[in-house]
Amino acid sequence: MLFVYLQSVFSFRSYHRFRTLGPWRTAFFVFYIWLLGLLLFNIWFALKVHQELPVFLKSVPEVTFEKGVLTGPDHAISVTIPQADLSIVFDAQAKEPPTQEDFLNKRIMAFVTGNRVYMPSVSGVQSRTLPPLVNATLSQQWLQENEPTIRGTLQGAAFFGSAFALGLFLLFSFLLALSCVYLWSGWKRAKLSPADVLRWAALLQGPALTLWLVNLWWGVPLFLFGLFILYMIYIQQIFNLMPEKQR
Repeated sequence: MLFVYLQSVFSFRSYHRFRTLGPWRTAFFVFYIWLLGLLLFNIWFALKVHQELPVFLKSVPEVTFEKGVLTGPDHAISVTIPQADLSIVFDAQAKEPPTQEDFLNKRIMAFVTGNRVYMPSVSGVQSRTLPPLVNATLSQQWLQENEPTIRGTLQGAAFFGSAFALGLFLLFSFLLALSCVYLWSGWKRAKLSPADVLRWAALLQGPALTLWLVNLWWGVPLFLFGLFILYMIYIQQIFNLMPEKQR
């Protein structure tokens, strides 16, 4: 499947050669793309955690929880997440959480006060209750001693979260590719069967994954628009190279 992936990225003619792929091999290709993306994302995340977690932990102040309630420090403290321009605020004395506008304007990712953690969402500000059995003081010594455990927990959570998120991305990407192929087949009046349209949309997940990885490591402005442009370029070249007997 690695060969099929590389061909889907670097060879427009391969889309015509791979029209003989059966439905099971096509589905397995998409599954392979999902696994490859999952592997590469978690490698990237592990490297980032290894580089940034020690810096982040050194900036965390001493925080005390008693029976699931934040009791210290006695004044608001903000902890900045490295390279994210976001912060976590601990404020044991706060009477009200920030508004949604405050979260956005002040770049707050989470606000901890009392026995709750507040986070922004599309629908407003959501909150979660801290476990009532939490009795701990997060000192620098405790954080340094438990850094491997914290790292492992973060990587485990990232693995399961990325598996779901990448699956959603590929579903959206496949539907977008399917729409683009269908539109181009109408414009070109090409003789494509429904199976051909589905197969090409599946094979286009190879270039989609490549663009996603470029965005992950280096960043792509207007990523979703860039994905649409990528599909339009690929599909145009695929149709331009279509054998005469298939037109």
